[in-house]
Amino acid sequence: MTSSPALLAFWTEHRNQMRQSETQRATLTNYILALAAALSGFIVQQDFGSGTWPLALFIGLCGLYGALAAAKYHERANYHLAQARELTRVLVAAGELPDIDTRLDDARLAHNGRFPRLVRLPLHRLWTVLHVAIALYGVILLAVIISR
Repeated sequence: MTSSPALLAFWTEHRNQMRQSETQRATLTNYILALAAALSGFIVQQDFGSGTWPLALFIGLCGLYGALAAAKYHERANYHLAQARELTRVLVAAGELPDIDTRLDDARLAHNGRFPRLVRLPLHRLWTVLHVAIALYGVILLAVIISR
């Protein structure tokens, strides 16, 4: 059984879409961090004035949006990764790719041995927690503004 160039293109497209989801997640995080920093600077410059509460609220909402978007980007990346993995199985079965599962398993075990704690920490949780922290920061700013 020989696979078609279309199958290889389909595999490549899923891998590219997975990378795109990860890139978009990082870009969104950078924008939200920059926005939070700029608005924080303005709030401080205004000495936490009562007119700055909408900005603090906006920071909090951006953090919540970022957490939701980061989770969605993770879901999309997982979808494309699952599709690419299944296509890899088809390509291996068709003889288009060598069956190197044993080598990959050995490499994975060696990697996990070098980083036993970090491999148990899902990266998407770090992204989501960062955005939740931004949301909490916005709430704290809002509380400071209201209390003054």
